[in-house]
Amino acid sequence: MSETTEEKSEAASGETPESATGAKRVEAQSEERRVIKDARGANRTAIVSLVAVVCVTAMVFLLWWYFGAKSGAGRVVPAPRTVPTPQTDSNSATAAAPSEATIILAPDVAERAGIKIEAVGEQMVAEANAGGATATGVVQANSYRSTPLVSLVGGIVRRVNAELGQSVQRGQVLAVVFSDELATAQSKYLTALAELEEHEKHHRREMQLVEIGAASREELEQATTMMRTAESEVASERQKLLLLGLTPQRIDQLKSPSQISSEVNLTAPIAGTIVNRTVNPGEVIEANREMLRVADLSSVWVIAQVFEQNLSALRTGSGASVTSNAYPGKIFRGHVAYIDPSLDPTTRTAQVRVELANPGQILKIGMYVNINFATIGGSEATAPVIPASAVQNINNQQVVFVTTSDPNRFVMRAVRLAPEANGRFTVIEGLSVGERIVTDGSFMLRAEWLKLHPNGT
Repeated sequence: MSETTEEKSEAASGETPESATGAKRVEAQSEERRVIKDARGANRTAIVSLVAVVCVTAMVFLLWWYFGAKSGAGRVVPAPRTVPTPQTDSNSATAAAPSEATIILAPDVAERAGIKIEAVGEQMVAEANAGGATATGVVQANSYRSTPLVSLVGGIVRRVNAELGQSVQRGQVLAVVFSDELATAQSKYLTALAELEEHEKHHRREMQLVEIGAASREELEQATTMMRTAESEVASERQKLLLLGLTPQRIDQLKSPSQISSEVNLTAPIAGTIVNRTVNPGEVIEANREMLRVADLSSVWVIAQVFEQNLSALRTGSGASVTSNAYPGKIFRGHVAYIDPSLDPTTRTAQVRVELANPGQILKIGMYVNINFATIGGSEATAPVIPASAVQNINNQQVVFVTTSDPNRFVMRAVRLAPEANGRFTVIEGLSVGERIVTDGSFMLRAEWLKLHPNGT
């Protein structure tokens, strides 16, 4: 009875055991799919996060590499190791030079570091001049290349267009002088021209009269004589104008009194430098007064006083080398141009004049210099010289930094040097005169090299 009732109840509710089991199975499958879906979502999130971390890390590395390479102070690229040049001095035969290295700087680093480049200079080797004479001297203008500017007329100085030390060209107007004498001379020249014109007309008329028999031969000869005299007078007055400073072109243009000028232009007689000036505008000057002096300073004299015991080593035309403390490492070469035949009775010296070229006019008038006279039959010797600031020490070896065709590339080179004297080293081995080296800022190049070579090897 009870079973029948349960069956009726299940029938009334519409559910059977089989349907309940199917519902549970569907619910389980749905739950499984949800779990799988959640797991896949978690995996996808993890993968995306990992990719993002890798990308950020790569970006940071690239930025670090780019800006680090761009702003790096310098990179040292060791050059292939070379075998040091064998030393000729037995005392230094065992000294090993550091390996050469090429140091490359960023374009802006050299400027910030204050790197300065100079050519290797030269100086006389004292031992080579044993037996030769030495002396001190004073630079003077070459008198054979020095010309005064003189006014040939007296008058008032209107303008002076030159200053001491100014470079001028030949024919350049340097001063203007107002002169009544010049105006008078021009007036006389015009009068002589007018008289010549009248005598030429009279001569032509006499020739025509002689042809028709209306005048005698004596009258024609008299007219000819008067015309020749007038021509001589014109030539004389023209010469006076030339001597007073007028140019031939200006004289040829002078045809009437309205063209008379009382001013004369004084022009530079040679190209050179103004070394003396004695007048100012407004001054009254006399004729033949020197107003300015122009000197060609491309060649100068050095005047020295040489003791009598050294005169036997000198000959006119023999070589001489001049050095100056103002230009260390530079030698000016010249020759003995004059030896005074008489001695100063007080100092027992003779004046010796050395003539030499002055490229760039760097030797100044009045400058003190040292002179080394070449020995008769001998030859002078020189050696490279460099400033002490160019030398660095690595592993007890002195080195310098030589420039290359690339302004940012330098080569370290070992050198042998004599003891320092007056802030300079004489080079025994390793450099030649004229090579370009770093003279200021070499310490920074040394530091850059040591960054990659802490042990100096």
